[in-house]
Amino acid sequence: MPKARVLAVDDQRYFRELIEGLLADEGYEVVTASSGEEALHVLEREDFEIVLTDLVMPGIDGTELVARIKKRNPDQEIVMVTGVVDVKTAVAAMKQGATDYILKPFDRKTLAASLDKILKRRRLHDEHERLMAENLEYMGVLSLYERAASLFSTLAVEPLAERIVEGLCLETNAQGGVLWVADELGSTRLRLVGLRGLIRVDEEPRELIVDRLGTEFGPLVDAGRSLIRPVRSEPADTDDPTTPDPGMLYVPLRHGRTLLGVARLSDKLDADSFDDTDRAAAEKFAGLGASAIANALRFRALERLSFRDPATKAYSHAYFEDVVRNEIQKASRFGRQFSIVRIDCGALDGLRELASQNGLDAWIHSLTHSLTSVLRTTDLLAADGESRYSMLLPETDALGAAILKQRLEETVAGSGALDAFGGTNRAEFTLAVATYPTDGTQLDALERALERRIAEDRLSLLRSLDLAGRPFAEILSSLLEEAESESPDLPVRVGRFLIGEVLRRRGERGLLVLGPGRSLGPIVEESLEQLSARTAQTEVVIIGDAASSQGAHPVTWVDPARVGILDPFMLYYGDGPVYAMVGADKASPEGEAPFFHTGDRALVEHLAFQLKRDLGIPLGA
Repeated sequence: MPKARVLAVDDQRYFRELIEGLLADEGYEVVTASSGEEALHVLEREDFEIVLTDLVMPGIDGTELVARIKKRNPDQEIVMVTGVVDVKTAVAAMKQGATDYILKPFDRKTLAASLDKILKRRRLHDEHERLMAENLEYMGVLSLYERAASLFSTLAVEPLAERIVEGLCLETNAQGGVLWVADELGSTRLRLVGLRGLIRVDEEPRELIVDRLGTEFGPLVDAGRSLIRPVRSEPADTDDPTTPDPGMLYVPLRHGRTLLGVARLSDKLDADSFDDTDRAAAEKFAGLGASAIANALRFRALERLSFRDPATKAYSHAYFEDVVRNEIQKASRFGRQFSIVRIDCGALDGLRELASQNGLDAWIHSLTHSLTSVLRTTDLLAADGESRYSMLLPETDALGAAILKQRLEETVAGSGALDAFGGTNRAEFTLAVATYPTDGTQLDALERALERRIAEDRLSLLRSLDLAGRPFAEILSSLLEEAESESPDLPVRVGRFLIGEVLRRRGERGLLVLGPGRSLGPIVEESLEQLSARTAQTEVVIIGDAASSQGAHPVTWVDPARVGILDPFMLYYGDGPVYAMVGADKASPEGEAPFFHTGDRALVEHLAFQLKRDLGIPLGA
């Protein structure tokens, strides 16, 4: 391998061949050029450690050649060859950038010594640059570790996610960031837990399923590499069609082979686009962030284990309260809902008299197992003493919580747990639901709502009239027996008011059932027109002939014969107040008709789900 490559430039063939021979003997690879013009053409195609050029040449002389070479490559090493009479000119050339000069005539030793000195200095310079680059890189890594070290002091996943998003934005000069993180190690569901900047939370997916991200995210999932994707799926609608797409940077948080999270960064400062430098910086920070996330998930798993009863698998109520407070912060931050179900088994003194403590413990464990079997993986069950339980249902509205509440009642009743001690010694079983933010925005307000509903449930007409277990039509007939005489137009006025409430709450999910009979027929026509004109989340079930009305809003039509009652009725169940009414189409000679209405939540909820059971339709699915 040659010591170095040298370009020798001289207009005289004798000196070109002399230099080539001398340097070849010293181990150099030499290329020659007969003019400055030829030398410039050669330098466009090839690289040389040293250019050795004569000073006096026709056309482009040595001085001009030095200036042109230095303009193109300021780091090029150049040695000037000149006679004694031209030393002053050679010095001027050195001021333009020549490294050294050699006087003619010269011998092999002089020439070799000059080039060796240049190469030695170049090696020292390159080594210095390398060490400086390594030091700068080390300082950058050290600075990165210092910035990321604080992440490891945070063991709560949600605050940690916020700090990671902030750090990634600072590393890349991004103004917006979103982060999805796994609920536990090994999970392929990533939930939205962190954001920064002007992000529209309602437009972001609540979760990402790793297996469904698509082939375009293959490098992200399979190789753990960040990628830049366009913001716009179509060209920009601007006056300048060449306006570049700033792009969005997707960064994986990968711990070992496990993908723990995905961050998306956007809105780079100064309207710049993300580049490979941003990718490298984000990947380094995300690697440390992933380790911190893994630690936080392990800590949470240990924390949950320490607060869990090993026999029933239920959490302590103190831990439940901490989790609910954390859920309140997340729900407030991301505009979400969640619900709490309270289960009260009443005093167990009577049961305790019939069984040993071991027998009672076995009954409690059996009941807990029945409750746990209904829960989703994201739900949380906690025990508060022997006879009270609480369930946290993340991202669940009132209707969703009511559906789970019905499943709980059916599962526990089917398990026989309430009759475990035989005879009339049946355990009491009362359930209530409170939903954030409708029933409260703080834990104590939600607790008060639950206690109030437990008390209301025990005083409900559902219990006092013993309506549970009866068909829907029979329940309405029993309620009509409790009715008072009212003006026949009252149901119409109440019906219009109820439809207005549904439209005012069109962003909330609910269930509206209309049994118009004869007197409420106009209400059905009006409601369909209004619901079609304005988007509403309420599910509508109408007891009547579908051919009699038209409307764009999705409606479930049910043949009145299947319900078994022709009297007009309405019921509404949702996040806010609930309502049910039933009347009679026939008025008395005095012009009055029976009319019953109620806001009894337990009764209205039971009516809705009893109708579901009688008709076999998936209400509120």
